[in-house]
Amino acid sequence: MFHKNVLLILAASAGLLLADSAGADRVREGYRGADEVRFVYAKVLDVKPLIRRVEVEVPVRECFYREVVVERRPRVGRTIAGGIIGGVIGSQFGGGSGRDAATVVGTLIGAAAANDRPDVAEVRTQRVCETRYEFETRERVDGFRVTYVYRGETYVTRTRNDPGNRIRVRISVAPAVR
Repeated sequence: MFHKNVLLILAASAGLLLADSAGADRVREGYRGADEVRFVYAKVLDVKPLIRRVEVEVPVRECFYREVVVERRPRVGRTIAGGIIGGVIGSQFGGGSGRDAATVVGTLIGAAAANDRPDVAEVRTQRVCETRYEFETRERVDGFRVTYVYRGETYVTRTRNDPGNRIRVRISVAPAVR
């Protein structure tokens, strides 16, 4: 009988140990570490854009028409003819090597004189464009101030984009260890 009681006590103890360890396994299965993190959605109550004013340099191109005087230079034939005439006139002066020098000088002066005057001067209408810069103040959306409610509590945050009618929030659970 003693053995029966001992066996009964051992069986009951083993059962309690197994039941306790099974419960511990259930706790460990649901346990995800020191910080349990999950994501849920909260209802958005209000979204306000955060506006920033910036100064922008804007190019402005203006085109208009104006009259310009266009001078056309004489053609090559006119320059050559002026050089020949100047050379003939220069050769009439001096004698010997002085005559040769006068001919060269006359040729240069005649060519330059023929090339100095414009053949024709005409007036044309020409389109002219200029670019200048103006500064403008513009408004830029720099983010959004979002007011939302989660489990009856109201929160405010700043986001880059408008979240719409709900916002994803992170829920973190950690033991309060002292």
